[in-house]
Amino acid sequence: MDTFVSAADLARELGTTIPRVVRAIDRLGLEARQDNGRIALGSADAALLRTELGTSPPRVPGLTPTAVRVLAALSRAPLGLTSVRTVAQRAGASPTAAGHAVELLRRQGLVTSERRTLPAGRAREFDVIGLDYGSPRWQRLADRIATVQPPPPPQRPGAARVPARLRHLFWNTAPSQLDTRDAGPYVARRLLSTGDPDGLAWGLANLTREDWRHAARARGLTPRRRAMARNFAASGPRDGALR
Repeated sequence: MDTFVSAADLARELGTTIPRVVRAIDRLGLEARQDNGRIALGSADAALLRTELGTSPPRVPGLTPTAVRVLAALSRAPLGLTSVRTVAQRAGASPTAAGHAVELLRRQGLVTSERRTLPAGRAREFDVIGLDYGSPRWQRLADRIATVQPPPPPQRPGAARVPARLRHLFWNTAPSQLDTRDAGPYVARRLLSTGDPDGLAWGLANLTREDWRHAARARGLTPRRRAMARNFAASGPRDGALR
C-alpha cells in the first residue's frame, strides 16, 4: 500500500519552503490535491519532487541551508560564476537569498569575489564569485558539501548555433562547425580550451552530455579541464535533447 506525505512534510525533509514544493507540483502536473484542498504525495510523486528540488543540505554550524547549497554550486564551478543570479540558478535559490548567502560566505572566508576582464562579445568586467579552495575551513567542509545534490538545471531546447557574443572564441572556425547539432563535441572542446566562463556556462546549458563525454577524451586537455568536461557530462542536458 502506497504511503503519502504532505507538502509540508516534504518541504521539511528537503530543507525548503512549502510554496516552492507547491510550485514544483504544479510545474510537473502532479495530481496531488485532494477534494478537501490538501496535498497528499504518493511515493512516486515524492521521489520525483526530491529529484526536481534537490536533496536537503547537511546542517553546518554557522551556515544557512541556502549558504550550504551555494557552496555546493560553487564547488562545481572551478572557474567561478559571473553573477549572483547565476549562483542562484545553480543553487536552486532566489537571487536575494543567494546574495545574502554569498555575503555570509565571504565574511567567513569561504568565498572570494574578484574583478576580472573577460571576453563576452567584447571585453567586459565581471565580479567573478568563486570558492576559496585554500581556505582551511573549506578543507574541513569539502567532504560534507560533496554530498549535496543541487536541483538539476531546467531542461530546455538547446541553441542550434554558437551565439554571436561567443564567436570571438571561434575566430578561426568554419561556419559549419558552429552548428551544435553536428559539431557539438568540437564546440565543447573549443570551450574547454579557451576556459571562457561565459562560454562554458552557455555550453553547459546547450550542449549534450554526449558532447562533453567526447570532449573529455580529447588529447591535450589538462587534468583540471578533463575533470570539468566529465562533470559537465554528468550534469548537462540529457542526450538527444531538442535543439
